[in-house]
Amino acid sequence: MSATRLNRRVAMACAAGRGGMIVDATRSAVKRFPDALSKTVPIWCDALNRACARAKRDAGAADADDRAWFEGPHLPEWVAEHERNSIRALVPEFEASLKSTGWDVGELAAILEKPFRCVWVSRGEDGAELSLESLAEADFTPLILVTASAPLHWRGERRVGVNGHSFAYVPGAADDEESWSRGLTADMFHEHRDALLHASERDIDNIIARIVDGRIGKPRELDPRSRLAPRGCAPMDSRAAEEANRSNGAICAGGMRELSPECGIGRCSIASFAVYDRADMEKLADAFLHVGETVVDPSKACSTAFLHVPARKAKVSRTDLMKALPRCIDFARRTFETPGARLCVTCDDGVDHSVAVAVALCIAMGPSPCSNADLDKDDVRKQLAAVSKTHPDARPTRASLKQVYNFFLHSEVAD
Repeated sequence: MSATRLNRRVAMACAAGRGGMIVDATRSAVKRFPDALSKTVPIWCDALNRACARAKRDAGAADADDRAWFEGPHLPEWVAEHERNSIRALVPEFEASLKSTGWDVGELAAILEKPFRCVWVSRGEDGAELSLESLAEADFTPLILVTASAPLHWRGERRVGVNGHSFAYVPGAADDEESWSRGLTADMFHEHRDALLHASERDIDNIIARIVDGRIGKPRELDPRSRLAPRGCAPMDSRAAEEANRSNGAICAGGMRELSPECGIGRCSIASFAVYDRADMEKLADAFLHVGETVVDPSKACSTAFLHVPARKAKVSRTDLMKALPRCIDFARRTFETPGARLCVTCDDGVDHSVAVAVALCIAMGPSPCSNADLDKDDVRKQLAAVSKTHPDARPTRASLKQVYNFFLHSEVAD
């Protein structure tokens, strides 16, 4: 039960839609399902069910018999009995981990009519007897967990054939899309999927660059009979992220997210590198703090108070962010010495380093600054939850948050 990966948007979307589907794959040559689908998601569902049941009781909306909300975690049959018992023994810890984040599940409890429960579907016989009609009548809200894995071949590859075209699929290659997507988002892919899926290897990089730069207009409608046609694809973003994009603009297109006043550090916003391309950049903040690899145009950087602290992604360097934090905190403190000053923290994508820095600022400068003597990981999680309230598309990596924790653990910055 990860307190830093609560997946609130997923929970809200599945509750509102009375169900959902999650797809994953595994590298294992012997497992049908990855551990994320076999154990992690069922544990997550059970923790949410228990929290929602208690919230319903507090609100006076619980049924007289709400035992079904406390019966989990429901695990697949291939999980050994001794492992089931070990997981059940940890249920109180899972509940405490969820509670420590400070997430008020009242909004989720209000729309979740029946407890979450997982069902599993694979290319074998698993799930063959299921139908959407039968699941709609079930006494639970179904999360359909689909494994996309097929038997492994040589070099850990899985050979896949679609419409007569075969290719090698390496499980796990989709992780950390920021390292290979070249700026292509999920919405861009679905909008231009016909052009992308039919592009040759020689042309694909050029097509992606043109899509990201906006040089390719909206494609023509696909033939609805095509197997590639998007039939009723639901929006990929949550209602919260969509509302933030409508009111403040998309973070990848220069939009800004101002932190909630409860963070207690003054007027601080988060944005991506794209904010420096806006014509009204000087009016957006009194100071800009950029933490990332991309270098800002000097003519723009000199137009207002500005500091660039180089920091590479955690997969390249696991200490860059931690080493950058003293300069970031000092710059923020000097900025907020001026009453009413506005600070904008940016990074290359607006969802990783900038969020981690904002969490660090909340810890060091918030209403109750922590020292290395009393800091724990729950403090980091709580501040991340506070930042995520106004920045719903924030997704800092675990390595970035770990650097924030280690920085405070081994420093006297609060003094």
